[in-house]
Amino acid sequence: MLMKIDKILVEESIQEHILRHGIRREEFENALLEGKPKVIGRKDNRYKVITHYNRYITVIFDYEQHNIAIVKTAYPSDDSQIRRYKKK
Repeated sequence: MLMKIDKILVEESIQEHILRHGIRREEFENALLEGKPKVIGRKDNRYKVITHYNRYITVIFDYEQHNIAIVKTAYPSDDSQIRRYKKK
């Protein structure tokens, strides 16, 4: 599925939580905007993607009108997720 993301929003409290996973905002933004996200789950407008920029990360976000991603969490992908991403 090809998904265009023009803008990424994240609440400050969620951004702090993501930072505890060792992921900076710039990292998940670059991964979503410049990486090649692979959708591994979807329910309504909530997506779970694995993406790769400098490393593999998993990002969960709501995809809203006007190509806006509202990030709910992000964390380093585990080995099984990385294998799934590489299967493309």
